[in-house]
Amino acid sequence: MRASAPVDADAFKQSLRSIACSVAVVTTRAGSLRAGLTATSVCSVSAEPPAMLACINREASAEAIVARSDRFAINFLTEAQHGIARLFSQAKVDADRRFAEGTWITLATGAPVLQGAAASFDCEVQQRLPAGTHVLYIGRVVAVDGLHADTLLYRNGLFRRLVQVD
Repeated sequence: MRASAPVDADAFKQSLRSIACSVAVVTTRAGSLRAGLTATSVCSVSAEPPAMLACINREASAEAIVARSDRFAINFLTEAQHGIARLFSQAKVDADRRFAEGTWITLATGAPVLQGAAASFDCEVQQRLPAGTHVLYIGRVVAVDGLHADTLLYRNGLFRRLVQVD
């Protein structure tokens, strides 16, 4: 088998943009410090035991706090929470301003959980895997909460909603 040319990073990103993904806010806390970011690279890992995966850019301020605290929550947003998604996606917005939007509670780990999210998973870090520009965090789910409402989607730079197709 012959070696193929490396995939261009921009072409890779453009291809990913065409895939609709659920939008989540990944949050964490270490002492009085809270942090969070909007993410689409989150998914379930296992049902037994319950585990979730969050891919966090090493340059995101939240990554260092997840690494220090060994806890995070994944909050899948509802269609009505697109403003929170935008707020947590902006690099220059401080934590106080981010967490002023919505109602934030804690469950088992102390990581902020968005009340009224479609689904929230409160996790303790079980494993870290460095992967290029990101760190993959696998968390054991220790608590869940949610409305089981329609989730907010993201595709081609826009937030979208589900529409039923017959």
